[in-house]
Amino acid sequence: MATVQDWVDSIRMDVSEPLDTMVARQVRYAIQEFFRLSEAWVHSERVELTGDTAELSRLPVNTYVASTKYAYFEPAGRDGRYKLVSELAHRVGKAGRVGTFAHSDNTILLDAFEEGTLEVAVVVQPNRSIESVPDSLCDKWFDVIRRGALARLLSMPEKLWSDARAAAAYEMHFREGVSMAKREVRDDRSRPKRTIKFNQGYSW
Repeated sequence: MATVQDWVDSIRMDVSEPLDTMVARQVRYAIQEFFRLSEAWVHSERVELTGDTAELSRLPVNTYVASTKYAYFEPAGRDGRYKLVSELAHRVGKAGRVGTFAHSDNTILLDAFEEGTLEVAVVVQPNRSIESVPDSLCDKWFDVIRRGALARLLSMPEKLWSDARAAAAYEMHFREGVSMAKREVRDDRSRPKRTIKFNQGYSW
């Protein structure tokens, strides 16, 4: 995990005047803005169904579900799985078998209950109390978020560290990073998901 303090320490090498708390505030804003615009933070869970709703109990700390990405249902006692259709929460009706899903806050809503396993992926958004981001995301986007925080910090008016020209440059690089992340998410979304069978008894 990369923490907000990791970003603060990195930024203070370039801008030493502001207090840590002020820098941390800009880092949290940049984290929120980056993941809101890019939808790059995806969380997945497998849930054994006990009803027609499924609570996501392992969401990253200080995040919430912004949208759903996909869901698959594996019926108990039967081989294989099938993809569910995403729907708006108020349009999820009742059916004889599981076919559609939606989300309400951090709960997945289904149109029926069957015994089995739900595999679901959701796009999560950090809230204002975010303290850390997984390494899998920071390895790619640490510098982009850092630039977003620097853009906000340097654009503050009438401060010792104010630098409108540098702020504009950092903002441009931040927006470019967001666009790059969005393209990666879009490419991953359009990539076909296939079930490959190597032997009769195994599927992957």
